[in-house]
Amino acid sequence: MYDRILVPLDGSPLAEQVMPFVARISLGTGIPVHLMRVYPTVSDELTNPVHGLNKGGIMAGVHDEIIDYLNCVRRNTDGLGTDVTCEAYEGDAVSHIIEEAEKTPNSLVAMSTHGRSGVSRWLMGSVTDKVLHATKNPMLIVRGRHEGEPELDTNLETIIVPVDGSSLAEMVIPHVAALAKAMNLSVTLLRVATTAEEIITVTGYQGSNGGRNIEFQDFEKMATEARNQALDYLVKLEGSLREQGVAKVNHRMESGPPAQVIVDVAHDTSDNLVAMTTHGRSGPARWTLGSVADRVVRHSGDPVLVIRSG
Repeated sequence: MYDRILVPLDGSPLAEQVMPFVARISLGTGIPVHLMRVYPTVSDELTNPVHGLNKGGIMAGVHDEIIDYLNCVRRNTDGLGTDVTCEAYEGDAVSHIIEEAEKTPNSLVAMSTHGRSGVSRWLMGSVTDKVLHATKNPMLIVRGRHEGEPELDTNLETIIVPVDGSSLAEMVIPHVAALAKAMNLSVTLLRVATTAEEIITVTGYQGSNGGRNIEFQDFEKMATEARNQALDYLVKLEGSLREQGVAKVNHRMESGPPAQVIVDVAHDTSDNLVAMTTHGRSGPARWTLGSVADRVVRHSGDPVLVIRSG
């Protein structure tokens, strides 16, 4: 499955909120963990020898302090195994995270989002957002809670897997099967059904009032056929997961905007992890998993496993 779990931290409680999920996955799978923190370079102006400051000594002190911090996080995380390494890096955070992830392509990068909750959306932290869109590694993203917000429930029982019938969306399935078997999790396959209204919108239908009723029935028939095909697809995919050794699998068919449907199902399912592929696309303007994944991370409130389609 994964060779290690790479966990970038920045010293804040928000960033550390990913740790219980890291511990849960590491404990259930036996995957080692690498904690890292990147610190900025001290400028030459701030370490002018005239002021009796030594740049090398300052940076060494910062490095040691960060290692102490990472070891403290390791000790304070319940359930985290003994196979944990810690390292501090000097320079740009995004560059070092991506570079470290590329050293072991089979690494899972686990990060919290940083941002502020607004009226209609959650702004992802700039570092997490940049890593998400740049790395080829799978990512586990947890939306950090601010003080006063409900605590995250770190128990995991179900993996919700949005699929759209495309091979790109199915790229997450091997990850899901491996996690479900190793951690004894159930899997819910989620498909968003196409409605007659959506078919009308996609086709640009502009019928007259006189013939609309008959023609609308045709669109309803098309939507029913599409729904039946989607249901057959879900049943087949469910059977494939069972053949791979996943004991608990079910499926759901819902209607509505894909991102909102996924978020609603996540809210209705306790102790869940959403697992999905980014940049998948199937159907005329129907489903763009890249943007959907972004919205699910911002709004679901649950950890999200994001797999890049490559």
